[in-house]
Amino acid sequence: MGKTAHETLAGVDRRLSRSSFLVAVPLATVWVLFAAANFMNWQRTGRPTGLGATILELTVAVFFVIRRPAFSTSSSPLAWIATTAATFGVLAGRPGAEPLWGLEPVWAGLQLVGVAFALASIAALGRSFGLVAANRGIKTGGPYALVRHPLYAAYFVTQLGYLMESPTARNFSILAVVITFQLVRVHTEEQTLGADPAYRVYRERVRWRLVPHVY
Repeated sequence: MGKTAHETLAGVDRRLSRSSFLVAVPLATVWVLFAAANFMNWQRTGRPTGLGATILELTVAVFFVIRRPAFSTSSSPLAWIATTAATFGVLAGRPGAEPLWGLEPVWAGLQLVGVAFALASIAALGRSFGLVAANRGIKTGGPYALVRHPLYAAYFVTQLGYLMESPTARNFSILAVVITFQLVRVHTEEQTLGADPAYRVYRERVRWRLVPHVY
């Protein structure tokens, strides 16, 4: 006898849970190392280094684990590589150097602004949140009424704040790679979602990808 729809969905959920767990363990390890490095720098300098970036990466990791199955997912190796680098590449960064122009409160605040915008974007997505390019349902409310990829825009804001707070050559190099792959990620995601007529209508209505009237 064939499987019922309920049995099929249950099987998908089990596979998703296993794959999420396998990814979550190394991801949690890398996040802890990043958070610990920033916390130790905080103790040494009295500055809450990387606070926004640490919160954002933890939030993304948690929602990755509880996401719902996708209707369709990109099988492109480039999409998977770009997603991994763009989402978690900043965890390779480390605190160091003095905040640019001595404006540590400004750069810390910029990170928190990015986190707030990211949380608003994630709230609009709910369990439709995902990482690699996939269709988990088209969301058009909240920040998605302004730009098509508000969560990625929030990444840019938070990561820029972290770089300005810890402007080392290492962090600059890492962020250059992360931003490059984030732009690739936008392209691969639009390719995947473009197969959905609802997304094509949404794309016509919301013309800007990341920054209104710019890009």
